Amino acid sequence: MKTLVYRDQGWDGHLEISEPTKLNLAFFKTFPSLDLSIKVHSGVSLVAALGDFSTGEGKLSVKVDLEEGASLEWHLAAVASSNDKKIFDISAFHLARESKAVVSNYGIAKNGGRLTFAGVSKIERGAKGSDTRQEAKIIVFDSGSDGKCSPILKIDENDVNASHGASVGRLNDDHLYYLLSRGLPEEEARRLITMGYLKPVLAYFDDETLKGQLEQAIEEGL
Repeated sequence: MKTLVYRDQGWDGHLEISEPTKLNLAFFKTFPSLDLSIKVHSGVSLVAALGDFSTGEGKLSVKVDLEEGASLEWHLAAVASSNDKKIFDISAFHLARESKAVVSNYGIAKNGGRLTFAGVSKIERGAKGSDTRQEAKIIVFDSGSDGKCSPILKIDENDVNASHGASVGRLNDDHLYYLLSRGLPEEEARRLITMGYLKPVLAYFDDETLKGQLEQAIEEGL
């Protein structure tokens, strides 16, 4: 499987995926406002992962077109802090039969940060047997921060599977209480919970240098 790596500004334009590919994206500096489009050709798989630990405000739009038998896995971990205002709009369009997509976005908003996950999963007429799923979850650390999840399903065909799940909320009190009852300070307990929330994205990165930078950013950011 081929791996494509884009760091910080990455690319602004179009990608054609004609062989099984892993796409590794990471933002560490200024949050980029980009419009990205990807076409995944028939029978080809794309596994895309994005780690965002940049600062600033803007909108990242990603549109993925899936041909017959194509598949997409999208995994995002993002942090909005210190008055960041970030919008991620990730959409998957099923153009033909038996195409599959899972779009998974996880994020944290803290210290006045604003984080929005949006996107459309659309199954076009004629795309029978297709399967699409959206997942969006945001933990809001404090009252001055905000998170929004707005998944949209558009289904123009029968004999398909389509679902979404979205949640925005504070740290799970039960999980926090369990760790506190085991003697951990509250700050460390919060750090462990959020590490478990963001770190799984690392499993989708093949580039070891980039993975190490992301792991360090997660540790330092929490």
